[in-house]
Amino acid sequence: MDNPFRYGDIATGDRFVGREKELAELQMDMRSGQNVVIVSPRRYGKTSLVIEAMDRVREQGVLTAYVDMFRTPTKSILADHLASAIYRGLLAPVEKAREKALELFHRLPIRPTIVLGPDGQPSMEFSTWTGEQGRSAEKTLERLLEMPGELARDRNRRVVMVFDEFQQVVEIDPHLPALMRSVFQAQPEVCHLFLGSRRHLMRKVFTDENEPMYRLAKPMALGPIDPGEFSYYLHDRFAATGVMVEDEAIQELFSISGGHPYVTLALAHVTWNLAVTEQLPVTKRLVGQALGRLLDAEDARYTEVWSRLSPGQRLVASTIAVGTSSGLLSERVRRIYRLGPASSVQNSISRLVEVDIIESDHQGGYRMVDPLLSAWLSRTVSPYSQQIPPGTEPSR
Repeated sequence: MDNPFRYGDIATGDRFVGREKELAELQMDMRSGQNVVIVSPRRYGKTSLVIEAMDRVREQGVLTAYVDMFRTPTKSILADHLASAIYRGLLAPVEKAREKALELFHRLPIRPTIVLGPDGQPSMEFSTWTGEQGRSAEKTLERLLEMPGELARDRNRRVVMVFDEFQQVVEIDPHLPALMRSVFQAQPEVCHLFLGSRRHLMRKVFTDENEPMYRLAKPMALGPIDPGEFSYYLHDRFAATGVMVEDEAIQELFSISGGHPYVTLALAHVTWNLAVTEQLPVTKRLVGQALGRLLDAEDARYTEVWSRLSPGQRLVASTIAVGTSSGLLSERVRRIYRLGPASSVQNSISRLVEVDIIESDHQGGYRMVDPLLSAWLSRTVSPYSQQIPPGTEPSR
């Protein structure tokens, strides 16, 4: 029997869970040509949401193309992927068969060649650009960015261009955002979708009034999925495979995951394995055992995360993990958890926010971004959680 819960890959179709409001809104934005920037931590389902929306609007005649900028360390590789996305997503099969696509790309200052990609599909490939090609290389990239708008106008069709992990744009070339804005703002027929998981970088690119991309796109923030949307899915998947599940167990699962999509599905996956292997119903206790196994599996990764933090950052992170979310700068909390001077605590908080270890809970405090990391810290490295004298616990 196959485990009905998969995690870590893109979820579409009947594996896409929740986010119905975000999905409906995103489809409307795609059809109307509204630029959108989606910012959330990693593993929150940004790519799954966008791919699902792309699949649905494509059935309505919208042309779509997707570029993963995490795989584009240079401008020449960005050109490869951009040209390939245009070729695969925006050109009709008849155009490809009639070599019309070759004519389109051969008009570029630097011509690509068509090669078979790892998936067996044709891809565009430029030679590595040298310094002598400077002006031609810049113009080639500019022409590629202009193509979606031209194709939309020529075919009288709406076009959606998706740039995943868009924060990489600054690392590719600090001047690239200015070029993109100059092109994109003249393409009302195209919905440009920008996804990013490095939130402090994405905010800088799109909300800093000194940056070229300032207010180019409508912001859409993704938070945890509402447990109500997830509960039916979990119950249905357990029942479809003949596994009995108690309501209390589902509540325990959500109390651990907080509606984090990746963590919810990962915990459900391990819980299902335990239930089937040991021929047990899914209970609150079984969910706890599954959590222990999941933390064991993630131990090496979280140990690496922990090793990169400074001593002060470790103290702040472990304090938040054991439940003290507010008042971290107060003398009382700093004394109980031995956090040190307020200035040091503030510096640690700022850095932990920057690297997406913690985030504001919008109530004046902070919470861990990754619920599993929080559980790992509570189990593994919180040195003071058992050393607080009765009656002196900070308010939580």
